[in-house]
Amino acid sequence: MRILLQDLRFAWQTLRRTPAFPLAAILTLAIGIGATTAIFSTVNAVLLKPLPYPEAHDLYSLRTTLTDGRVTSGLLSPVEIVRLNDPSLSIAMVAGLQPNDVTLLRNDGTPLKTVAYAVSEGFFDVFGLPMTLGGFSKGPPPPNTPPKVVISYRMWQDLFGGDSAVVDKPIRFAEITTTVAAVAPRNFDTPHGANFWFQVPMDPRGVNHNFEGFMRVKPGANIERVRSEIEGVMRGIERDIPDDARSRVYIVRSLVESIVGDLGPILVVVLSATGVLLLLACVNVTNLLLARGASRAREIAVRVAIGAGRGRIVRQLLTESMLLASAGGILGILAAYTFVRLLLQIGASRLPRLDTLTFDGPVLMFALVTLFVSGLLVGFAPALRLAATDISTLMNEGTRSSSGSRGTGRWLSGLTVAEIALAVALVGGAGWLVRSFNNLITTDPGFAADGRLVFSMSLQGPNFRDQAAVRNAYSQLLARLRLLNGVVSAASGLDFPLKGGNDNSLRVHMQGEPMDNSHTFSVRQRPVGPGFFSAMGIRLISGRDFDDRDQQGAPLVAIVNRTFAQRYLSAKDPLVTQFTAGYPEIDPKTVWSIVGIVDDVRQQSLSTPAQPAYYTSNGQGMPRRQTIVIHAKDDSEALRTGIREEVRKVDPQIPLDFERVSDIVGSTLTRQQLGMTLMLVFAAAAIALAAVGIYGVISYAATQRKKEVAIRLALGATQQEVFWLVLKHGGTLTVVGAAIGLLMAYLAGRFASGALYEVSAADPIILGVATVAVVGIALLATLLPAYRSSRLDPSHILRPE
Repeated sequence: MRILLQDLRFAWQTLRRTPAFPLAAILTLAIGIGATTAIFSTVNAVLLKPLPYPEAHDLYSLRTTLTDGRVTSGLLSPVEIVRLNDPSLSIAMVAGLQPNDVTLLRNDGTPLKTVAYAVSEGFFDVFGLPMTLGGFSKGPPPPNTPPKVVISYRMWQDLFGGDSAVVDKPIRFAEITTTVAAVAPRNFDTPHGANFWFQVPMDPRGVNHNFEGFMRVKPGANIERVRSEIEGVMRGIERDIPDDARSRVYIVRSLVESIVGDLGPILVVVLSATGVLLLLACVNVTNLLLARGASRAREIAVRVAIGAGRGRIVRQLLTESMLLASAGGILGILAAYTFVRLLLQIGASRLPRLDTLTFDGPVLMFALVTLFVSGLLVGFAPALRLAATDISTLMNEGTRSSSGSRGTGRWLSGLTVAEIALAVALVGGAGWLVRSFNNLITTDPGFAADGRLVFSMSLQGPNFRDQAAVRNAYSQLLARLRLLNGVVSAASGLDFPLKGGNDNSLRVHMQGEPMDNSHTFSVRQRPVGPGFFSAMGIRLISGRDFDDRDQQGAPLVAIVNRTFAQRYLSAKDPLVTQFTAGYPEIDPKTVWSIVGIVDDVRQQSLSTPAQPAYYTSNGQGMPRRQTIVIHAKDDSEALRTGIREEVRKVDPQIPLDFERVSDIVGSTLTRQQLGMTLMLVFAAAAIALAAVGIYGVISYAATQRKKEVAIRLALGATQQEVFWLVLKHGGTLTVVGAAIGLLMAYLAGRFASGALYEVSAADPIILGVATVAVVGIALLATLLPAYRSSRLDPSHILRPE
C-alpha cells in the first residue's frame, strides 16, 4: 500500500508539471468512456435488465406466419391457444390478449379514451405475479352479464384512492357498466401502459386470428424442444382445420425481444460504435503518452541506471495512465449521466423500456471496468516501449537523436494508422444509419401526410342500436365536418395506416376459376367510407371511388390496391372481375365486384412492403369504431374546437385525441432517428480525435527531424520541397489507415445491414464519403506541421548548443 501511495504521489507530481498534457488526455478519455457508458446504460435498460416477473427468462411471445407467401395478421386464434395448453407439453401456460377501444367514464362523468384488453383464462398466471386484490373467477362468466374488469395499480389509486374494498365495486364505461374483479400487481405492465383487462372464453374451434400470444415454459425446458413440440401442435390443427393452418407456423421470441423490437439491433450497432470510439480515444492518449515518453527518456534512463527495475518502471508508468483514466472516467460518467438525461428529454423515454433507464449498479460497474481497461490500454504501449529499451537508447531519445527516437516513431506511426482506420470505420457506420434513415423517410407511404388531422371515435349505447343508426350518425357528422371553415375534405375508415391496427385477413377466389387451393389467395380487407382516398391523398389509378350508390342492399363493390391487381389480376380486366371472400371458408354467395384500383399504402410500417388488399364501403357495413380523417388548410385551435362541437352533437361523452398524420409517420422513425443522431455525434468525435492524433504525430515527427530539415534547407532544399516531405509522411499514414478502415467499414456494414433498411455494405457513396471525410481532415491536420517545418531558420537550428 505504501509503495502504491508513493507511485500515486509521484504520478501526480509528474503530471502537474505539464498541465496541458493531462488535460488533453483526460478530456479525450472522458469522450470515449462517457459515450460508451451512456449507450451501455440504454442497452442495459432495454436488453439486459430483467422484466419485473419471476423467472422472466421463461417468458416468450407467440405469433404465427404463413410460409407459402399468403398474408396473415400474424396473431393467434383461440384454437391455437387452447391446444398449446396441453399439460403434456413443455409449456406451463399460454394466454392471449386482444385490445379493444373503450371510453372510461370518471365519477364526474368526464370521458377518457382508453383501451381494455380481452384476455384468455390464466393470462395473469403466465406472468407469475400475485394480484394485489381479488382475481378472475374460474370458468366462463354467467350468461348475459358483462365481464368483470381487472384494473391496474395506477387506476386503483387514481379512480378509487387505493380503497381496499374495491373488488365488486362498479366501474363505468360508455360501452358497459360492470364491476371490478381485481387489482393487478403493482409492477405488472403488459402490454406497456395497460390499465384494464377482462376475461373472455376461448372457443376450442375458433380460427379468427385476433390474439397476441404469451407463453411461459416449464422450468428448465429447452426452447428448441418447445419449438419442436408446438410445431407438432400446429400440424395437428392443420389435420383438423386444413384451410386455416395450412403452411402456418408459430413464431417464438423472448418476451424482451418482442417488446423491444427493432430498437435492440439499433442499440447494439450504436454500442459497437461507442466501443470503436473508446478504442480510438485510447489510441489517441497512447500516442500522447508515447510522445511524452520520448521527452522523459533521459529521466527513465537515470532511474534505471541508479537501480530501478524494469517492473518498477512499468508499474510507475501504468500508475500514471490509471490516474489519467480515473480522472477521465469520473468526468466521462458525469458526461454520460448528462447525456442520458438529454436523450430522455428529447423523447427517448417514449421508446420501449427506456422509461426505466437509470444509472444503477450494473452501469457503474461497467463504467469502472471500462475505466480500468482504458487505463491498461493507454499505459501498456508506452510502458513496454520505455521499460524494454536499453539505457544508451533512452539517453539518445532524451537528446532527440533521430536514431534513438526511431522506435518511438514506429509505435506512433502504427497507432496513427490504427486511429485513421477506426475513424473511417466509425464514419462508415454513421453512413449506414444515415442511409437507412434516408431510405425510410423517402419511402412513399402511399398517402399524403401534410395537412391531415385524424381522431378515432366509437358509437355505443342505446342511441346506436343497429347498423342503420351508426351509419346515419357518421354520415351526418362527416357532412357537417366538411362544412367547417378550412376543411378541404373529410372521410372515415376503420384502421389507419402505421397505427398498428390489424386488418382482416380473408381468403378470396376469382369468379370463373377452379375452386381449389391454387386459385384462392389471402388478402387484407379494409373498410373505408366515400371520399377516404381523396382525403388521404391516395391516388385512384382507375375506376371509381365509393359513393352514395354503395349502400346496404346494393350489389357489393370493392376497390383493390395495385399489388392485388398486379399479383392476381394481371391477365384480367380488373374492372369487370368479381370475387368471393371469407375465412376460414369462402362464402360463395357473397360476390364482390371490383369498381376501382388505388395505389398501394404502407399499412404496417414504412419498411414493410404493401400487401394485396381490397377496400369495402362503409355504406355496406359500417363498423362502430371509425378513424376520421380531416384534410384542412391549416391545423388551428379553432378547427379543433369546431370538430369537438360537431362530435358532441353526436354523443357528448365521446373523448377526442387529435393526431397530425405527419406526427404518426414521424413516430415510426423515432428509433432509427435516435440511432442515426448518436452515430453522427460519435462519427464527428472520431474525426476530431483522428485529426488531433495525426496532428500530434506529425508535429512530433517534425520536431524530431528539425536538424535534418535544417541541413536540407542549408544545402539548398526549397521550402516547397520540405513542405511536401512532411506532408508526404502524414499522407502515407493516412492512406494506409484509410485502406484498412475501408475494409473494416465494409465488414461492419455486412454485420449491421440486417438491422437497417435497404443498405448495402458495398455502397460506394458511403465508403467513399467516409474515406474522403477522414482523409481530408487528417491531411488538413498535417498542413500546419508541414508549414512550420518549411519555415524553419537553419542558422537558428544548427547553432551550436
